[in-house]
This record gives sequence, C-alpha cells and structure tokens, in this order.
Amino acid sequence: MVIHIEDLMNEIKFIEDKVGDMGGKLILSEKAILATDLERAEEYLNNLRQARSKGGTRRGMAPSYAHELDRLGNHIYDLLDTDWREKLGKRYDQYQKDFRVYEIELKEVEIPDYKESKLQGKQINRKVGTKKVFLDRIAEARQWLLDRDMIKNTYLIHLENMHDPTKAFLVEKAQAVGLHPKHGTYPDIATSDTTAYGVQTGTGIWKVEQFKDRLGVMKLTYTSSVGAREMPTQIPIDKSIRKEGDLGPAATKEQKRAAWIRDEGQEYGTISQRPRDILELDLAMLTFNARMGGIEAIAATHLDLAREGEFIKVCTHYTNKKGEYVPYQAGLRYQEGIIPNYIYLPGCDGKAVRKADNFDQLPENAKKFLAYIQRRLGYPIVIVTTGPDRENYLEIPQFMPKKGTIFSIN
Repeated sequence: MVIHIEDLMNEIKFIEDKVGDMGGKLILSEKAILATDLERAEEYLNNLRQARSKGGTRRGMAPSYAHELDRLGNHIYDLLDTDWREKLGKRYDQYQKDFRVYEIELKEVEIPDYKESKLQGKQINRKVGTKKVFLDRIAEARQWLLDRDMIKNTYLIHLENMHDPTKAFLVEKAQAVGLHPKHGTYPDIATSDTTAYGVQTGTGIWKVEQFKDRLGVMKLTYTSSVGAREMPTQIPIDKSIRKEGDLGPAATKEQKRAAWIRDEGQEYGTISQRPRDILELDLAMLTFNARMGGIEAIAATHLDLAREGEFIKVCTHYTNKKGEYVPYQAGLRYQEGIIPNYIYLPGCDGKAVRKADNFDQLPENAKKFLAYIQRRLGYPIVIVTTGPDRENYLEIPQFMPKKGTIFSIN
C-alpha cells in the first residue's frame, strides 16, 4: 500500500469519533510505501509538464510508486530510524530546487487536505508549507502511530497465521483491471497491479491460486470512466451536466440516458466529486479485462439502471474505417480511430428490478439481458445487484461460489 500517515491518522480519528476506540485492531505494515506532501506536489508539477491531468487524484500515488522503483522514495520503516527528519528534510530541499526550475515555490503549492475534504464533503486544498511545517506535520502523525504501537512487520504476522483455519484474511485492492499499468488504458492508468495477480505482488506471501474462486465486478448496463481518457463507446456529454433536465432540446437519446445514469447512479468521484464520463457497455473491452484479470465468475451491478421502453446499447466488437474487424488492445493509442459496433437490447423496468427478491421475480427482459451478457463474456454471472442499498442483490445459486476475491473489471 501507499500510505500518507497524516491522512491515515485523520481517517482513524474520523472513524473513532463515530464507532469508538479501535486501538490494537489496526496494524500498519512497516514495508508500506510512504507518501508525503512532496509526492502530492510532484503530481501537480507532472500535470503541468503534461499540460493535462492523466487521471490522477493529486494524492501522490504515481510518484510514490515511481520512487520505490527508482529508490528515491521512502517506506514506513524509514520513520522508525532516528535520522528520519534528516532524510525527509533532504528530500524537501531537493524538491524545492526542482520546483524553482519552473519558477514555483514548493511551500505555496496546493495539495488535497483529507481532513477538511472529509468534513466538508468536497475536495479542499492546503499548501505544502515550509520545510519546518512539512516535517512537523509528519512528526505529529509519526508520534501518534508510535504511541498506538501500530507499525509492525506484517509479513511475520501473515506467516504465523496463514494456516490457522480460525483466521480469515481479506486482501483489498483498488481500481479496475482497465487501469492496470500494463494492460489498461495507458496513459490513464493506476500504478499498482489491479488484477487478481496483484495479491502476489502486493502481499509477497499469498498466491492467487490460494483463492478458490475469483469474482470480478462489472457495471452491467453501462460503463463509467474518470480521467482524461476518451474511450470508443464514450457518450459525448459535458461534465457540467448533472441530470437529464440540464440538457438542451438537441440532446440525443444516448445523451439523455447518460445524464440520467450520472444522476441516478451517482457517478461522481468519492472525494473530488468529479463527474464521471458515461460509456455504452463495451464487451470487447470487458472480455479482454476479464481474461487478463484472472477472474472465474462475475458480479454484475446496476441492473436497475435501465428503463422500460428504452434500448441498452452494447458494443460487441470493433472495426476500422474499412469495415475490418479489430481486436481490443490495451492502451489508448490502439483505440484511436476504431469504430464500435453495437446491438440494441430492450431495456426493462428498473423499479421492478429493485423490487425483485429472487432471480425468478426479475422482469423477463432483465433475465434475457443477463443471459446474453453472460454468454458473450464466457463467465458465469453469480451475483446481480438490483439497487444502491446493501440488501439490493440477488444470488444466482447454480453458479454461486463459496468464497473468493472480488475486484472490478470495468
């Protein structure tokens, strides 16, 4: 993981204000990558160099991962050393020199402030500050972690408990397979392994084969995307459009549906509140992602985001301008100029979908839609979500696995 220790401290405090003390229940790996305000400032600088954002959230993820590989960064265990302040102070000095090349004062660069963003429900920025301010902020969070005795060698903990049948392990990941650094929509990508195989590279102890069933999550009636990338099935709708009523009289059926989905599906960034782009369901991309993601079955979400009397557009394959078949290939370079080929499947009553307590109660068109998507993807759909609440899901028992890893393939 990449950990910004001040954010971690504030998040724990935020949760403990609601649920009480969690002392002793949380452990932080000493091997985790340390992210600081410097990496966040660097991401700001990188966006200036590129003249546009590459989908980053300004939280310093990409620079932090990059500096683990170029050996210029730090890990949590560096904070345990007595000279930690000297190490990070030297890094601040170097960053300050780098920023001055671009006539920017490092201390004035604005970066996301987790605590205020969480409290106000929108992204709030603060300045990096002087070298002393930078180090003092880290010192406060560092001491808070040490006082709680949170920093441990988690490898040894896993090794000691991995064969104990009374112990359960949940390995969490972030981002979808479509953002994989090698197999995703480069350059709009994540920086970690977003496939099931990331359990190996991420933990250094568990192998993907140890998970009996691997369940991929996909949005069923559409796809959403955030960042600068433009995918072939993207519906052209301005990010200022929040709901269907915001569209003008010349809006197409696709644009009206996209605006409705953005509003009904709350397609906005969790912290940044950036509106996500809405795309038609793309089976060419999803089939590739499912295969490369290492999944065995699918949990399909948002079945309720369909409307009676409307068609759901589904991209079945790509062709070039000559009409020749073009296979999906990862990387935005390979999506340029290709033409998505669609079929139109009848929609269903989303409100009726939400009322269904079992598979048999789903509208007939919903069942047919699920059957078609399952057949085309080649993986069993074992769970379907029928609404936004936790209880809004249905199991399809003939395929339902007993356990597994769960990750997104969109």
